[in-house]
Amino acid sequence: MFRHFTNNSSIVITTLFLGVLGLLSGTGLCSPLESAKPTPRHESTNVILISLQCLRADHLGVYGYKRNISDNIDALAKQSAVFDDAISQANLTPVAQMSVLTSKYPRVNGMVSFEVAKDMVTSRTLPEILKYYGYTTAATISSPEFFMRFDTESGALINPGDVFSRSFDYYGRTARGPQGTSIRVAPTDAFQWLKGNKDKKFFLWIGSGLLHMPYSAEVPQPYQTMFDAPGYVPFWKRLPGLDEDVSWGDNPEYDIFSRVYRNDFYWGFKPIYHLNEDDLKYVNGRYDAGVYYTDLYVGELLKLLDDLELKEKTLIVLQSMHGDDLGEHGIFFHYDVTEPVIKNALIMRFPNGEFGGRRVSEQVQGLDVMPTILNYLDIPVPHDAQGKSVIPLVRGDKDATGSEYVFIDRMPWWEYTLSKWYLELQNASGAKFSPVESAKLKEYRDLLQTSFDKLGYPPGDIAVRTGEWKLILRMNRDILEKVSWWRFITGTLQPVEELELYDLKNDPGEYINVAHKHPNIVAQLKSKLLDWNSRVEGQKAVYKKSDKRYIIPYP
Repeated sequence: MFRHFTNNSSIVITTLFLGVLGLLSGTGLCSPLESAKPTPRHESTNVILISLQCLRADHLGVYGYKRNISDNIDALAKQSAVFDDAISQANLTPVAQMSVLTSKYPRVNGMVSFEVAKDMVTSRTLPEILKYYGYTTAATISSPEFFMRFDTESGALINPGDVFSRSFDYYGRTARGPQGTSIRVAPTDAFQWLKGNKDKKFFLWIGSGLLHMPYSAEVPQPYQTMFDAPGYVPFWKRLPGLDEDVSWGDNPEYDIFSRVYRNDFYWGFKPIYHLNEDDLKYVNGRYDAGVYYTDLYVGELLKLLDDLELKEKTLIVLQSMHGDDLGEHGIFFHYDVTEPVIKNALIMRFPNGEFGGRRVSEQVQGLDVMPTILNYLDIPVPHDAQGKSVIPLVRGDKDATGSEYVFIDRMPWWEYTLSKWYLELQNASGAKFSPVESAKLKEYRDLLQTSFDKLGYPPGDIAVRTGEWKLILRMNRDILEKVSWWRFITGTLQPVEELELYDLKNDPGEYINVAHKHPNIVAQLKSKLLDWNSRVEGQKAVYKKSDKRYIIPYP
């Protein structure tokens, strides 16, 4: 008996051990192996994505801005990982943001136009994936690019629930603000939603259009005019040679600044006024008033998260959709892929302040946001994602790298939609044109339609950016020269260079095209750019000229 026990001791001991584990299991206790397995973060972590349209990183204190307008965002940044070189995939709001939500390039995910057809965008989105993992999903949006469409045939307002709003349990849209001039207001319905859903595991997307032109239209007093110079009268109210019935309000509007080229204001195909330093300060001041008011909104949001005891179990990501030109290149808005437009703010505040104070200098991109959120939540990143998680960079892993090359699309929305509906819409809605311009509108529209019908939906310009260089390739320079808005408004041909190379280290403002000085760099970057373009063209979403179109009453 003793010998028998000794020879089978390992079996007996193992049996006894497993029996004890079974008893422990029955009492709700776990085995050592089970207890060692970490709980996936997605089981207990909320996510808030704050997307700010037209926010320039260089107008925030955390990125070096001297005017004190972003105390709350700066305070958030001190508790966060801050990315110093974050680049968007495009210069247009829905195009850039869909790349954030899908981690796919615009032509691959299908969001290449404001005229979105139902079947063009079918890529999996961040909220779609999070819903699979038990998240309640909500969006509160004040950018009409994400919810307002008109049927091109009937003119009826429709709800494109199959584009951005799909996979959301709640999709809140703002109405016109208290001043009645714009729906681009602070999306405060986010506060009420949070109060009513604080006990759920949630993903909340806050998309604010407040910073978009017309700058500060819905910013209340005393904030709206807080940076106005005493006695300043907007230049568009003192222009010579305008018709008596032509007038604009106080806010910097797109109808005004679409007429500014190289800081000359054009009317009747002639420059009738050159913007001076006071004019530029006024526009920047109105823009900054919007940043200040947006910062107050962010501060109120953060306080509410503290009050609801949500902050330390919530991943907060604040990002620019894209920026805006504010006269640096003699133009305004986000017409092109300039640095002020594509270089964005990106701030990630992890639960319990983890990684707080980290600064990431490596170049990252909009495509990286979704993989980073999923990676942090311990959710597998889709195999077809075209960005990558930046968690290794945030952790400071030895071999972590950013994106050496970031590829950017400039979709030809401006020229293309001018030909399809924009000029007609503007004219019908009372946009101001001089008599000689009105006489030329039909001819111009016919020219646009003839030019673009040759291409279907035309390829736009493409660019590649490294930490030191940016190369822009104008894919249809001849067409762009012939039909650009600048040619129409100035009445003269505006030459377009096929290749533009900028030395971002020595010329961060991109004032000097140095392509002819650096042929080797041009050749290297152009090869990378064309290879990428070829791959994207092979993966692009299906587009048919017969697809039904929906339009946004822009801007």
